[in-house]
Amino acid sequence: MKNKLYRGWKLLQLTLLSCAFASAPLFISSANSQSHNQVNAGRLTPQQQEALHSLGIKIAVPSYVPDGFRVSDVRITPCPANAQKNADGVCRFGPSYTIIYRNPNNNCFEVNAIGGGLGGPDGKYSRKINSRILGEVDLNIGNSSGDRSQPISESMSKLAQANVWTFPAGKSPFYQVTTIEGRAFREGKSMFCSNKSYMTPNELTKIVQSLDWLP
Repeated sequence: MKNKLYRGWKLLQLTLLSCAFASAPLFISSANSQSHNQVNAGRLTPQQQEALHSLGIKIAVPSYVPDGFRVSDVRITPCPANAQKNADGVCRFGPSYTIIYRNPNNNCFEVNAIGGGLGGPDGKYSRKINSRILGEVDLNIGNSSGDRSQPISESMSKLAQANVWTFPAGKSPFYQVTTIEGRAFREGKSMFCSNKSYMTPNELTKIVQSLDWLP
């Protein structure tokens, strides 16, 4: 099992806060209609963009979002008020954010980021892809039980797979794109997405390669 960056979003996500140091969670949903500028900004509303910028870190959002998907939830965790930060705005265990996209079939994927250091297992199947803003990224299917990852074949990359995800990439904060199937927990609260496999590795690759910094 390699000591690699893993999905810290499972442990460190908070519901969107009303300000950078608030403690009461607040959910901000997206409007039904979206302007052209919102589509170009990861389909985020101005209010969601403002909340994300309050973290003081670069915010990666996809410029390509598959048809039918909209932002259903945005959650942020700022650094504690007295935490020491580096020049990039990162403290020991943060800050972090999660942007959850959902379609009418209740299929979900998320883009997230977290500060600090993380470790975890490899994917069961894996391949390397390139992101303009993050460099080389490991794209994975499933989780390895300790064995070496097997390459994602061309035929596998064209078929819908469960648990398609990338190792968090970057130099802290670390950024990740991952599908969500079934029940997931975010800050002690459940969220439910379809159990059906719907995302191909090729489609997730397009999302990752479209990542850009939120202006």
